[in-house]
Amino acid sequence: MKFRNRAVAAAIALPMILGIAACGDKDTAGGGATQPTQTQSTSAPVTSSTPEASTPAPPVEEPAHLTNASFIPTLKSATGKAKSFTSKMTMTVGGQKITATSSQTTSPLAMKMDMVNPMVGGAMQMILVKSNLYISIPKQTGAGKYIQLNLKNSSDPTVKSFGSILESADPTKSYQGWEKALSGVKFVKSETIGGQKLDRYDVTVDTAKSLKAAGQPVPKGVPKSLVYSVWMGSDKLIYQMKFAMAGVDMQMTMSDYNKPVAIAAPPASKIVGKR
Repeated sequence: MKFRNRAVAAAIALPMILGIAACGDKDTAGGGATQPTQTQSTSAPVTSSTPEASTPAPPVEEPAHLTNASFIPTLKSATGKAKSFTSKMTMTVGGQKITATSSQTTSPLAMKMDMVNPMVGGAMQMILVKSNLYISIPKQTGAGKYIQLNLKNSSDPTVKSFGSILESADPTKSYQGWEKALSGVKFVKSETIGGQKLDRYDVTVDTAKSLKAAGQPVPKGVPKSLVYSVWMGSDKLIYQMKFAMAGVDMQMTMSDYNKPVAIAAPPASKIVGKR
């Protein structure tokens, strides 16, 4: 069965979802400001009515915010502990809305994504297990059927176009594009989202450098720089991200760090073609 090349365009969002979201161990630190302890004097009472001066509590120090120098190393350190996560994405491209939900493990590498994409006529599913990507597009493959793409060994140009998925799925390389293209990090404010306190940063990157570092082509007309708004937790992991560029608007949320995820390749009976 012929696999249509327009499905390549449908998967443009996949490397972004795999690469941007990563997860790590959530370390919780207990403690807080120590409350002063009141003590009773054992000495004889005095007749003075002057109250005893109390020792003021030490001021609570504000947490240090990330800077241009510390942002990427801190983020890479957190993502290097990746095990599993889930994400939800909404993207508008040229007036068309693409939605996706995914779950992923990083060791061993596996991902499952359900996407609704008008570019392929509606629903599609992708399953990545090690270096094999399985794509199901009901209007092309039939419901519950998959095309298998070998991302590591295929010489097919169409299959090779998906190769960046493997690189993006590696949490230690997730922010390679940002690392080589970062031009500014600005702390905006702290916000509580979904009951969790998050720090919002605006991260500015050189668009061309970022795409090149990620092995992606640089389309004509892209802006010189791109600003990502990211919301980070105390564990320095990204829980929400937004950006807008040249008719593309994207919002993504990440959650369920290190929770068990079961992802398996489709059985051979469901494979209708290989490339």
